[in-house]
Amino acid sequence: MSIKQVIASRKTSKVLAKSPLEADLDRALLESLVNAAAYAPFHYMAANHHREKLPDKAPEPWRIYILDRSICREVRKWLIGRNDKTKIPEMLAAADMLLQITWCPTVEDGAAESNPFGGFDATQTNMEHIAATSAAIQNIILVATEQEIPSYWSSGGALRDKEAFELLNIPHDEILLGAVLFFPKDVDQNRNVNVFPGKMRERRSFGRTWCRSVEKLNLGAESSTPTALKVDAIVRMGRNSKTPLKY
Repeated sequence: MSIKQVIASRKTSKVLAKSPLEADLDRALLESLVNAAAYAPFHYMAANHHREKLPDKAPEPWRIYILDRSICREVRKWLIGRNDKTKIPEMLAAADMLLQITWCPTVEDGAAESNPFGGFDATQTNMEHIAATSAAIQNIILVATEQEIPSYWSSGGALRDKEAFELLNIPHDEILLGAVLFFPKDVDQNRNVNVFPGKMRERRSFGRTWCRSVEKLNLGAESSTPTALKVDAIVRMGRNSKTPLKY
């Protein structure tokens, strides 16, 4: 497929199973998907206190934690033991791999100390970090699409909590942007699973209203208005929000 065909073929598949499925793809093939993240664009390097944790002090503002099928099943048991009532345990029962993909927030004053768990400064740099990590996730999902591997980009639910980070040895000063699950090929043919499409699949507008040409400049416009939202006025966002992220 051409890259345009791959993009058009990408779709969200939420796969649920009551009991763990057997493995479908080998680990090497699944982990090769992660290599696509290396080609995602990023504007700013991760802050030094994030880079110093890595032996090569990699500059990318994202981190990826790979959970193979057996670890997915162990996390499923852990969640069930905590009486988790979401669909995450059922997705982990069906998944061949889960990627916990985090981004590395930069503290506004450049200090080495991290913010409280899950919080971040709403700065231009952090906005760029989030955008770069999103591009890395999209790269991975597109390669999975090319390989006909169903995927689901979740905001994580309980997998974004402090306890889950501790379970998986993820530093507390990183923030989960996506818990991305990959399922067996042709999983929709398995009678032991339920497959649900993404909620927004049939609601796409394909640019009918959100895309327009700029035909002239509004030279008389004021540079700012009383209602203009300034990024400097937004302080400490993230953890306090109770609204789940949806992708």
